[in-house]
Amino acid sequence: MKVAVTAKGAGLGAWIDDDFVHCKQIVVVDENNRFEAWSNPFKDDPSHEAAIQLAKWIVDEGIKLLITNEISPQSREVLENADVVVYQAKEGAVLTLVEKARNGMVKNE
Repeated sequence: MKVAVTAKGAGLGAWIDDDFVHCKQIVVVDENNRFEAWSNPFKDDPSHEAAIQLAKWIVDEGIKLLITNEISPQSREVLENADVVVYQAKEGAVLTLVEKARNGMVKNE
């Protein structure tokens, strides 16, 4: 299962970025802890639609679980309607958060 974390950097040790739509990177980790870091193409877009577009992009990329903090209700709805689970976390490194989510230590809020 592919897990995405909104992040301030491009690695497994990068810290979570607490703003879904304006995050710098999205780090995607697979079940073998191989990862890819994607620049957020919507981070500088001031429009209300940017968050929804980012949510749709995550769905299109096959992500099944997203870890972020601040996320709009509209973005959450797009993700959950596509069966993407959204967990919220205030702090932590990417790999730590992914492992906690896999072990049920991060909850869907």
